[in-house]
Amino acid sequence: MFELADARPTFDEPEVPAPLPPAPAIEFEGVRLRYGDDARWALDGVDLTLAAGARVAIVGASGAGKSSLLGALQKFYPLQAGQIRFGAQPLAALDGDALRRHIAVIAQQTTLFDLSLRDNLLLAAPEASAERIAQALHQAQLDAFVAALPQGLDTMLGEAGARVSGGEARRIAIARALLQDAPVLVLDEPTEGLDAGTARALYSALDVAARGRTLLLVTHRLGGLAQLVDEVVVMASGRVRERVPVAQWLERHEAWYRPRPACEAPAPPR
Repeated sequence: MFELADARPTFDEPEVPAPLPPAPAIEFEGVRLRYGDDARWALDGVDLTLAAGARVAIVGASGAGKSSLLGALQKFYPLQAGQIRFGAQPLAALDGDALRRHIAVIAQQTTLFDLSLRDNLLLAAPEASAERIAQALHQAQLDAFVAALPQGLDTMLGEAGARVSGGEARRIAIARALLQDAPVLVLDEPTEGLDAGTARALYSALDVAARGRTLLLVTHRLGGLAQLVDEVVVMASGRVRERVPVAQWLERHEAWYRPRPACEAPAPPR
């Protein structure tokens, strides 16, 4: 703990941070990032522009640079070259904590604490009213779940959310993102590890969570999540290789995503 407390921050925050816009465009310009002097480039000259309100999926195999892109956007890592603009302001001019409050993240692993459901939700918006919490739960399709809890919103979730299923934990994360009311929503493999039925049940909740926001969906396999986005960006080896409308992507990969009998499986697309 003392070692962490004495460590130098990764970034020197600006003395007078620039204001954050309510509906930001996001621009990556020649961004290069690696995690050591001798490491390979995790991001190798990324150029990518997302207009405010855009709905874009970032796809690619493991190691393509998707997670590094998200980390760089949230100002977790210093860049070796290029810059990222958030609402026309370079990240260096923005306060990191304020920036991250403008980005709601539904991660692959949902973080829940040994607190009540209410307190887990209020982590995103401590001043949220009962009406606002109820609306977020309804939009995340959690009405039946809450009604079945022995103590309703005051039911303890257990250590790391041990008393809820993976699908329920993911819907709680969606409700928390709705309460945060951030202009940018990041979905990082939001249905990974869930069975097909649970994943399908989440699509409409995710669609509600994304309304009126800039959506950045990160996944190695698009599948049914395609209904949430308008464009697909393909990454490989830390670079953006292609950007196409989602309809064009689906035409190219339709056979891979179409349900088939268990005895018949198509070859993965190249």
